[in-house]
Amino acid sequence: MGTSILRTQHTSLQFSDSLAQQKHDVRSLFANGVLYPIKTGTESGNDNALNDLVKAEAAEFNHIVHFFRGNWVAIDRKIIKPGSVKKGSVFVAKASDVVGPGHDSGFATVAFDHVDPRIGRVNQAAAHYPTKGSRPGDPNYKITKKYAEEISKWMAKVGAGSDLAFVNGDFNMDDAKLDWAHGGNFTSMGDELKKHPNTGHGPIDGFASYDKDGRVKANGYRVLNDTQRKMFSDHFVCIGAWEITHLKGK
Repeated sequence: MGTSILRTQHTSLQFSDSLAQQKHDVRSLFANGVLYPIKTGTESGNDNALNDLVKAEAAEFNHIVHFFRGNWVAIDRKIIKPGSVKKGSVFVAKASDVVGPGHDSGFATVAFDHVDPRIGRVNQAAAHYPTKGSRPGDPNYKITKKYAEEISKWMAKVGAGSDLAFVNGDFNMDDAKLDWAHGGNFTSMGDELKKHPNTGHGPIDGFASYDKDGRVKANGYRVLNDTQRKMFSDHFVCIGAWEITHLKGK
């Protein structure tokens, strides 16, 4: 059996930036991200300009895009088998239950059959854990833990059999010291590669895969700081690659 590379990109955007800064950042994500057909981001809810900007760039660069509570997943149509897309979401907690500003907690999901049948069906989520929730005693710790549990449940469901499941996001937890999965069934690309670069506020953004996807292996992970790719957001661009073992008989 051979393997294929599935490239992915994540950037946590900033809703409070000026419109000109937001236009620059969203344009950069798509114009400079042509090698990364799976793209995710945050802070792009229906109540701010980032939502329309992401939609416009996704349309120009021939991506489908799906939002939930500011989190978004964009997939380049060139890797999608026509008619195979399923969009979804998982709700975690109401905004009123979270200490600090923000939307309801939850994650956007997109499933699709890859045009290469040897890769099969891919399920991609975009998540954003609340701040002040990474350690016991923090005011949002219970919500962060529930968030991780819901991701684990989703992965176990959609990643059954030969299907693949991934989650990208801003986890607001130091990946070098803490477990984004809270003991659940997914592992960060940083942990797998033993590489935890700063993504703007420490190693808090990135990628993770379902532990039971035996066909998936982290292949490469980089963070592009502002000298490598200028962004006005307070988070850097994360780029990664998964190595996918081909399905038997395909």
